[in-house]
Amino acid sequence: MRFVYRAGACALTLSLAAGCSMPRQAPDAAPPAPAAAQAPAQPEPCRPAGQSPLVGNWYSVSKQAGIKGEMRRLLVLQEDGSFRSETRHHDGRNLRAELRETGCWETAGNTYTTRVTHSNGEAVDAGDPIYRNTYRVEKVGATQLVTREDVPGARPVTARKMPPGYRMP
Repeated sequence: MRFVYRAGACALTLSLAAGCSMPRQAPDAAPPAPAAAQAPAQPEPCRPAGQSPLVGNWYSVSKQAGIKGEMRRLLVLQEDGSFRSETRHHDGRNLRAELRETGCWETAGNTYTTRVTHSNGEAVDAGDPIYRNTYRVEKVGATQLVTREDVPGARPVTARKMPPGYRMP
């Protein structure tokens, strides 16, 4: 048994000695430079929407499948083509999440598209498709707007027109 121990200790000593006696490699003159970060795509300027019946402050309360609680949203569509949106997820009296977005909107036929340029105060990558959303307008009146996001399985959302300057409750 002693022989096996001594042989193992000898092998360990030889391997450590060999590792210590190996010549060190000289460090490179400069570490490799990281790949250049691409600047996010710059947003296009907003195009005026004019006298669209969609212009105004729209407040909606809706439920989403698989999510406990309700979604409250204030969407402000302005004549200059800009929009502001505030979305809150409420579970009873508790506020679970809040999202504030700004950007541009445009309408074509019975659809309108939003293009987010800032989310929670931070500029976003204009080239990222997650920041472009299209909605079908199912009904628009003086006091009510019914829309449906243009994705499979989307439910209609009914919004009430609110007075100028209206804030989320």
